[in-house]
Amino acid sequence: MGKQLVSGPKKQQTTIRDVARLSDVSYQTVSRVINNSPNVSPETRQRVLRAMRSLNYKPNKAAQMLNTNKSQIIQVITLEGKFPFNIPLPEAAGKAGYSAIYAECTMDTFAETLDTAASRMVDGIILYAPKLEIDDDELLELCNGIPLVRRDYAIGSNKITWVGFDQVRATELAVQHLLDLGHEQIAEVTGDLNAINAHVRHSTVRKFLKLHGLEPGPSVEGDYTTYERANRSGYECTVELLARGEPFTALMVANDSMAIGALYALYEHGIHVPDEISLISFDNAAHAQFTIPPLTTVNFSFDVQNKLAFQFLFELIEDPDTKPHQHVLLPELVVRQSTRQIGW
Repeated sequence: MGKQLVSGPKKQQTTIRDVARLSDVSYQTVSRVINNSPNVSPETRQRVLRAMRSLNYKPNKAAQMLNTNKSQIIQVITLEGKFPFNIPLPEAAGKAGYSAIYAECTMDTFAETLDTAASRMVDGIILYAPKLEIDDDELLELCNGIPLVRRDYAIGSNKITWVGFDQVRATELAVQHLLDLGHEQIAEVTGDLNAINAHVRHSTVRKFLKLHGLEPGPSVEGDYTTYERANRSGYECTVELLARGEPFTALMVANDSMAIGALYALYEHGIHVPDEISLISFDNAAHAQFTIPPLTTVNFSFDVQNKLAFQFLFELIEDPDTKPHQHVLLPELVVRQSTRQIGW
């Protein structure tokens, strides 16, 4: 007969009452700390957190959800694009006591992605959908009652909270700068014209130039869905513009990554920037000041946009009756060495 294995005494799991005893508070107070209740003094909160760390106590997530009806999880969804993270997603969520899930989808899988978010019982959704034009009521229905903030310039939407940069103002800043420098023949490399921002900018360029009695210059549609595509697209579109043979003294490019490709295409064709062609772009990305020459660009503070999107979402989660609001951010022109007065 073989030896009978006898297990040792089972290690007792640390409970909320153990934490309460160590921190000398009631277990209800510990529960309030776990659930991020504001009704706890900072000193007490720190004492409880120290006790939790000392005992290696892990709150029961399922119990939390039952007590608060919240999962402490948010989902970031990008539709037909890549989310331009300028702040780390886990850090942004973690500071507010949330975990974060990131998902990419297409229009074909959009409804399914929102259904999956509902099945996960996420507390809120940040949506980046640069091509999505949808009725507010339809989008709200798809969201299954989950609080949602769009990180988009969604003019015409007034039942959804969104935060985005004024694309009309951004375009007018760029065009006016070129007009002030004496440029009247302005070519354009756009983004995907199915995207809201690219379409608004392209339309604004044409309207603004005609308002000043000028005919819009040649235009080529590009793609900045990814950094790699943006570089390549900026290059190929500029080569196409040059091949057309239509004259232009200034080139407006959809973003700074595309401008890198445009700069190389001009260099390859022996065209000096800004002596022969002035170049202006959008975003004011980190690399914009380190190109040769440094880029004149319209500054979009994406970190501010992202932080506001998260802030608005957390406010909606805490108070679902918060009135939806639309926050339009104002861009700024950053003048560097890629543009100059014509004829100098």
